[in-house]
Amino acid sequence: MDGGSETGEDETRRDALPELFLELGTDGTIRALRGRRLQDFGLDPDRAVGRRVSDVFSPSQADAIRDTVERAIRTDTVIFTEHVTAAGGRRRFWQARTIPLGPDRALRMVIDMSEQLRWRQALERSEERFRQLVEQAVDGIFVCDEDGLLIDVNRQACESLGFSREELLSMSLVDICIGLDVEQLWELLDRLDPGQSETHGVSHVRADGSTFPVELHLGPFWDHDGAPRILALARDVTDRQRLERAALEAAEQEARRIGRDLHDGLGQHLTGMAFLAKGLERSLTERGLPEAGEAREIVQLVKEAVGHSRALAHGLAPVGVHGTELAPALENLAERTRKVFGIECEFQGEPVDRVPDDATATAFYRIAQEATNNALKHGQASRITIRLEPDDEGGLRLQIEDDGKGLPHARPTEGLGLRLMKLRAETVGAKLLVENVDDEGGTRVECTLPLGAVARERSHPMRVTSSPFPMARPVQDAEEPRSPAEAVEPAEPAESAEAVEPAKAVEPAEAVEPGVPPAAAEDGPAEP
Repeated sequence: MDGGSETGEDETRRDALPELFLELGTDGTIRALRGRRLQDFGLDPDRAVGRRVSDVFSPSQADAIRDTVERAIRTDTVIFTEHVTAAGGRRRFWQARTIPLGPDRALRMVIDMSEQLRWRQALERSEERFRQLVEQAVDGIFVCDEDGLLIDVNRQACESLGFSREELLSMSLVDICIGLDVEQLWELLDRLDPGQSETHGVSHVRADGSTFPVELHLGPFWDHDGAPRILALARDVTDRQRLERAALEAAEQEARRIGRDLHDGLGQHLTGMAFLAKGLERSLTERGLPEAGEAREIVQLVKEAVGHSRALAHGLAPVGVHGTELAPALENLAERTRKVFGIECEFQGEPVDRVPDDATATAFYRIAQEATNNALKHGQASRITIRLEPDDEGGLRLQIEDDGKGLPHARPTEGLGLRLMKLRAETVGAKLLVENVDDEGGTRVECTLPLGAVARERSHPMRVTSSPFPMARPVQDAEEPRSPAEAVEPAEPAESAEAVEPAKAVEPAEAVEPGVPPAAAEDGPAEP
């Protein structure tokens, strides 16, 4: 191979050559010399070709070149060597490949790997920074394959569960998550694209067998080999759930207090006023005075006020400590909705004995109440069906279905009403599903309490009290007293709340929504 001159084709291909291209014999003779960076090495093809490497390179470089050429020819393999130069104060990383071409010659290519080295070092630094961020994260981070087998975890994941990294990498994500199975992971990979994620409420199992609630964010991605992977971010929500529970309990207790005040205070005062007004009406009628008609109107207005106060009181404290009162309370909700709003509202179900406690019964009632209000205000429904029944797995299912407009197809954010329903369901260990009945409209709200579900840990034990109110029922005509004086002092609330009820209330022109405080009736629940 002639190294003394360049043809036009060689000139064209020069830029594609390595930095240095040498053809060497076993005796160290340079048979050919090409390259894009010959000047960097101080080489002149016209002077170097035909000479020995010891005449062109330094003694140490010449010895290294002869040694690699001999080894490459002897072993018939490619020999890789690396070296660093610092010419002009700039460090450069070189890689040399010595390729045997026959029994007496070899090809040596020298490539400048400085840029690749800098990229690799930058990538390593970036990976190290990312690893530090992952290890210092306050959330547990898990990476698993499509079958749930763990591939990588961070420090927080190990500390929160009490397992070593080696122990976790021999386990599956399903093994440490109560409420998650492999089928869900498969569905997630089919349903979501990389970059998308969804949230699940599950419980993690520690090494000692104890559990704690976590908010699990799951999202798919593909690794560098194209294999499907799932990234799981687990956040311990024990403290948050305790605060949410405390807030709900405080709100419920305040609602009950207001309900007691309405029933035992305002309600009793209105009842006494009704009897006094009735006595006044009778007295004026007996005297034949025209003011008797006005007194009759006063009696009617007070009766309506009594009906309103009873409806508000019952809506604020609908369920007692026994869960068996849930079905009658839901039936009463349907009846009041039907009478006040003039729509078809039906309750389907029987008294159940699977409601664990008063908190669960109250949560179910509030969900039904919120769903009913949403159907009336936002869905403009003409028919609502409330069902309470056991599910196929022995749990309890509450379903509220309407024939309204249905949910909008594009919902950028969840409304306050939907968030409150979800929160109430989560606090008692239930699952909430809100969906459209079909393409033509209608909304279905379904709350399912699995068999053996465990409610969130309460912030403090709730004071166990029975409901201070009788079950709300239509107000009946009260027996008229013999004289107005006999009706001045109303009977004791605990014994005669039903006995001294005034005459049946007339439906008001502007009805108050069932079980909703005045502020909520005016503004209505947030659209889900």
